[in-house]
Amino acid sequence: MPSLLPGFEYDIFISYRHKDNRGEHWVTEFVTALKTELEGTFKEDISIYFDVNPHDGLLETHNVDKSLEGKLKCLIFIPIISQTYCDPKSFAWQHEFCAFNRMAKEDQFGRDIRLSSGNVASRILPVKIHDLDTEDKTTLEHELGGVLRAIEFIYKEPGVNRPLKPGDIKNDNQNKTDYRNQVNKIANAIKEVITALKYPAAKITGTTEVATSSLAAKTNPSSKKLKTLLFQE
Repeated sequence: MPSLLPGFEYDIFISYRHKDNRGEHWVTEFVTALKTELEGTFKEDISIYFDVNPHDGLLETHNVDKSLEGKLKCLIFIPIISQTYCDPKSFAWQHEFCAFNRMAKEDQFGRDIRLSSGNVASRILPVKIHDLDTEDKTTLEHELGGVLRAIEFIYKEPGVNRPLKPGDIKNDNQNKTDYRNQVNKIANAIKEVITALKYPAAKITGTTEVATSSLAAKTNPSSKKLKTLLFQE
């Protein structure tokens, strides 16, 4: 199933370390829950790329499937940020996270999108399943070029740092987060970004916002050129 927008392969790309999907298969369960939530959030069908094959252990010097570059051409990139994800030697970090970050900055939309509310959101939508070491957080924020803003799926008790599960009781969790509610937040965030991509009001370029008014063209058909509005942030 193709993306909602022409020129893109998928709507959503899920990036993760294979070792984070062992045992209870947390990532697979999350993707299943997200697909269900998206069914009730969008009128259209949303395409998700989720590769169940392990890539861990591949290095930059190894051959990488060239088709992955096409699959990375997606509207939204969701990395599952864990204690193992921020590893510069891993496939997910080098060939998915960093690669998408570069690609998104250079495509027609840019990585950061102006929402209808006026707020700005990134097309990288992190899902955080562990509290991170300081070194990993620094590595991540250096690549992003800013503060990490993630939707958290973390269960916390004294001495506990693990992914939130559907059966966890909200009041037992120090973070007081509910699994279903967090999935719903992800779906709503995806809808906000995709709506902004379908009906772009502006493109963020550094500290300058450039907006093109299609309404002006409709109300003044004799105009040969659309007016461009510049707003200093």
